[in-house]
Amino acid sequence: MGWNDINENASKEKTPYTKFTVGNNMFRILGDEPYSYWSHWLQKQQTSVACAGRDCPICNLIKAAKEAGETPAYNSTKRHAILVWNYTTNQAEIMIQGKTFFNQLLDLHQEVGDIRSYDIKVIRKGKGTDTTYTILPQPAKEFDREGKNIPEVNFAELFAPPTHEEMLQLIEGKTRAEINGKEEK
Repeated sequence: MGWNDINENASKEKTPYTKFTVGNNMFRILGDEPYSYWSHWLQKQQTSVACAGRDCPICNLIKAAKEAGETPAYNSTKRHAILVWNYTTNQAEIMIQGKTFFNQLLDLHQEVGDIRSYDIKVIRKGKGTDTTYTILPQPAKEFDREGKNIPEVNFAELFAPPTHEEMLQLIEGKTRAEINGKEEK
């Protein structure tokens, strides 16, 4: 261990996640492509976890419940993430949303042009499962990166699924912090 290790660990700040407030929200897409992954909601921990893929313990529980004619305790949801600049918080953030939201962004990208060349207004109404978003493109303009901290984000690493053993512990109700000392995502 040396001085570089200390500085390296100190400089790894966690990039915040976007939370749209009710009303108007303005942001700029910074990433080239969204990162897509399957996730499962953990009710007890009130967080989601990336699906482990082949032989995922949660997927196996979902399949077994469906085969038994029962309602599964878990679900699978496809999520999409991309780096954005949030004008409300004045910082780079990771925006995670589902298919409907990203389909609207894709429509803008295809109809209006490169989605990184204009700001986007998101009008959020409602809360919980009754939340709706209206997505409106703004006039094209150059994004001023000067003085803005825009991190490089490794989405594959950030959303790496837990190991099989960690997933089993999550099913038991343990938190990530209890399992490996890492902060909840």
